[in-house]
Amino acid sequence: MNWLSYFLAASSFRGKNPCLVLIVESGAIDTSLPRDFSSGGEDVHAAVLLFEYRLFGLPTGAFCTDDWGGFRTVVAPEAEREAVSAMAAEALLRNGAQLVLISYSHLPRAGRAVIPSLNLPVLWATRKRQKAMTLLLEPTLHATLATLGKSTRFNLGYYRRRLHAATQCELIGDIRGLLSEHELGAINRASLNPIEPSELRMQYKSACNSPGGFLLGLRSATGQWLSLIGGWRQGSVTVLHWQINAAGHERLSIGTAMRSYFLEHEIQHGSKKLIYYGGTPHSIGNSFVREEVTDLMVRRRSLRGAALHGVGRVLAFLRSYVTINSQLVQAIGSDEFVWRSANERAPEGEPQSAPL
Repeated sequence: MNWLSYFLAASSFRGKNPCLVLIVESGAIDTSLPRDFSSGGEDVHAAVLLFEYRLFGLPTGAFCTDDWGGFRTVVAPEAEREAVSAMAAEALLRNGAQLVLISYSHLPRAGRAVIPSLNLPVLWATRKRQKAMTLLLEPTLHATLATLGKSTRFNLGYYRRRLHAATQCELIGDIRGLLSEHELGAINRASLNPIEPSELRMQYKSACNSPGGFLLGLRSATGQWLSLIGGWRQGSVTVLHWQINAAGHERLSIGTAMRSYFLEHEIQHGSKKLIYYGGTPHSIGNSFVREEVTDLMVRRRSLRGAALHGVGRVLAFLRSYVTINSQLVQAIGSDEFVWRSANERAPEGEPQSAPL
């Protein structure tokens, strides 16, 4: 779970209690806070990271993830994420949970899944969503560009050449620890889309200090930082988590030029897969691998469970008038979920991804 300390401290998780569900080789299941886990890790087969909502500091029994892409919630081989999600939901329900939402990604697939019985008074529902955030990299930049759309290929080359014609610049492949807090703040204030200084500091520290973290910078001949990209690498996979671009150069499209430099750098680094978890939107997304995200929601048959679900419906209605940034509320308010009893199978043609 790369950047775990960052995601635990991120603003979207404040007021929620982290819970890590571990499935070990023996088949046993353990639930604990990440900071309390002391196992050597060699017996852990899979893990699920969720957060419990708290109200006035008190636990509510509602567990969810704010990981919309289903990318960092269920850590397990792709073929086992469905079963691991069900095991995690069962473990939480047996320990008092009332409502659980787990999201996990996988390649699109067809076919019916087996739904094991669960001797608990629960209701379950699933939905499937499309997502695209992964670009497969070829051994060379030329071969990778050949997989992209014509306009994307043109823009990546055109704006890189145009930037060079306007100002000499260079890509610094590792600038971890080179920027002071004052310099970082100045870069943020002068950027196209400044973010909260505390958020940028956490992103910067995670890129510098977390295992696999990286930080690249595009610097002009005058010493100005034109663009920064931060994220992490694991094996042959690179994750772009954030990008910040200097304002005042919009006609040069620095963001696009930086993507060209970054793409070439990661291919030379040996990466085979590039995941755009964050950063600025770009037309390169049209070439991403199409994947599915399955949302599994399980609710205990109890007054408390029904009350939590009812509160979620009210908050989902209020989202039309006020900003409520909650994946759980959004899911509860969706009509795509069809609730069923624990041992009830979905009809032919409907999602069968809730192994409960």
